[in-house]
Amino acid sequence: MSGSEWQRVPAGMGGSVWHTARIERQVLAVVHTVTSAGHLLDAVELLETDDRVQVVFTQAPDVFNNGVAEFLRRLGVVVLSWDQARHTPFDLVLAADSAGLHELSGPVVLVAHGVVCNKVSPEAVSGPNSRLVVGLGAPWLLWYGRLVPSVVALSHDVHLQTLAEQCPDALDAAAVTGDLCWDRLCASRSGRDGYRRALGIDDGRVVVAVTSTWGPQSLFGNCREMVFDALCQLPPEEYAVVVTLHPALWFGHGPRQVAAWLAKYRDQGVRVVQPGMGWRGLLTAADVLVGDHGSVTPYAAGLGVPVLRTPGAGERAPAGAAMELVAAAAPEFCADRPFAKQCRRATAALDVATSEAVARRISSRPGRAATLLRSAMYQQMGMNEPVTAPTAVAVGSPRLLETARG
Repeated sequence: MSGSEWQRVPAGMGGSVWHTARIERQVLAVVHTVTSAGHLLDAVELLETDDRVQVVFTQAPDVFNNGVAEFLRRLGVVVLSWDQARHTPFDLVLAADSAGLHELSGPVVLVAHGVVCNKVSPEAVSGPNSRLVVGLGAPWLLWYGRLVPSVVALSHDVHLQTLAEQCPDALDAAAVTGDLCWDRLCASRSGRDGYRRALGIDDGRVVVAVTSTWGPQSLFGNCREMVFDALCQLPPEEYAVVVTLHPALWFGHGPRQVAAWLAKYRDQGVRVVQPGMGWRGLLTAADVLVGDHGSVTPYAAGLGVPVLRTPGAGERAPAGAAMELVAAAAPEFCADRPFAKQCRRATAALDVATSEAVARRISSRPGRAATLLRSAMYQQMGMNEPVTAPTAVAVGSPRLLETARG
C-alpha cells in the first residue's frame, strides 16, 4: 500500500458509521519484520476474538521489512499505510520492535521477539557500552529522552536488573509477563508425532534440525558448507536433516536466491522449512539440533533437544543469559567426527538438570504468559477482560519449501 492510500473502514475518520460490529476499542498491530510478526501475532491472538475489539495492522519502516507486505496479505487483515497509522489515534499499539513507535498515538505495549537478553548489540561490542543488551537499552526505548512504550513486557525477573542498568527510565513501564512463545512450545510437546508427519517423517529416523540466525557470524554466514556438507553424508535411512533459517536471512537476500543457494543440499535430501514461524514445530519434532547463537538454539535446549553448537556460538551472549548456559554445556559440531558419537555427547551434555536450568533462564513466569500479557493489554485499553481465561495454544505445523524449481 502506498502512503497516499488511506482506509476509511474500519479505522478511518468517521469509519464507525460503516461498522457492522459494535467496536469499543481500536488496536494497531505494528509489524516491522517477518521475524517479529510471528511473536506479535501471539499477542494479537489474545484479544482479537473479543467482539468489542478491532485489530488493524501497519507495516513500519525497518531495514528488514522485505516480505512483510506479502505476509500481511496472506493473513487477511486490514492494513493501514504507515502514513495513516501515524495520523490515527488508537486505544492500544502492539509492537515487537521499536523503530518508529514514537510517531504513533496510543499506549504502546512492546513485546519481545525471541529470547530476551540473548545477545549484546554488535555496535556495542568494541565500544564503551560493551554489555549493551539488545532491546533493553535507551536506543530502543527512548526517543530524545522520552519513554515510548507504556509497557515493556519482559520474560524474566533478571531483565529488570538489566533494564535498571541500561535504561532506568523504563523501569516503571516494565512488566514481567513471561515468554508466550516458550509457553506455546511447551504446550506443543504432546503433538510431536504430528509435527514429524508434517515434515514428511513418519518412521523412526533421527530428525536433525539445523538452525541459522542472520549475519556474518551465523551458521549460514560463517560455516554452512562445513555443516551441510557433513550432514549430507549421513545415511538417509537413519537421519532426516531439516533446515530452518531466520527470516532476516530469507528476506535480506530474497527467498528465491536463498533457495538457490540451498539447492545442491536439497537435491541430496535436505528438507528446508518455509520462511516464517515453522521453526517452532520443527523444534517439537527434532531429536538433535545443530545451531548457532540465535534464539532457536536456547529454545531447543530448554525443550530438552540435544544441541551441537557452531563455532563461536554464545560469544555475544550476556552473562546469565540462556544462550550463555547452552554455549557452556553444548559440544561444538565437528565435521570430521562420527555424527552418532556427537549426538551421544550432546545428549549427555544436555541432561535434565541442564535443560531445566536453560528453561528457567528463558522465563520466570512459565505457563502464565497468556494471562499476564493479556491483563497488561486490557489494562492499557481501560477494559475489563473477557471471562474466559487465555491459554497458550500449540504452535502451527511447519511447512516445507517446495522441491520444484523453475
